[in-house]
Amino acid sequence: MDTKSSERFLRIQATARAQSDSSYSSGVVIFQNHHVEILLQDKQRSGSSSCLIETLGSHPDPCREGSTLYLDFDNFTPNYIFRRLAKELNDSNLARYMRDYIFDESQRGDLPQGQPLLITVLVESARRVYLEREETCAICLDDFESKTMSMFPGCFHQFHRECLLEWIERSRRGHGSCPLCRHPFG
Repeated sequence: MDTKSSERFLRIQATARAQSDSSYSSGVVIFQNHHVEILLQDKQRSGSSSCLIETLGSHPDPCREGSTLYLDFDNFTPNYIFRRLAKELNDSNLARYMRDYIFDESQRGDLPQGQPLLITVLVESARRVYLEREETCAICLDDFESKTMSMFPGCFHQFHRECLLEWIERSRRGHGSCPLCRHPFG
């Protein structure tokens, strides 16, 4: 299995509302969710410029957990927003993107001026991983054309479904890992 490439996509959504009690300071609540989307593509044949891509689904990213962060804000000037976010997130690129959404929400004309704001921000991060389709099952060494293909959970190595189920059943009594890279099962 070759990982051809990996891309990261962000979707940011911000919503502001005025807080009714003026004793509260303005705040920003940031909810972050991270996903990985696995795409399987056929190996390019020599002389062919196109390849077939099949989506294998989107799953929570095992490398990054979701999080919630609450920040008190003194004001909503772009420089202040950026400095606060960059300090808390340790990611200046993400802080730059979020700053624009937060600033735009804080300047909405339908919000009363002079009242504290509560701005909620939802950050959806998706990492796309492109894998090349293997030609043969590494367990039985037969071509995939003959049987249904499945992937080992976690490492995404490809095997015949029947071969993988038998391997996993045997693994529960023994080593419990992928036959190619020894990634642990479940």
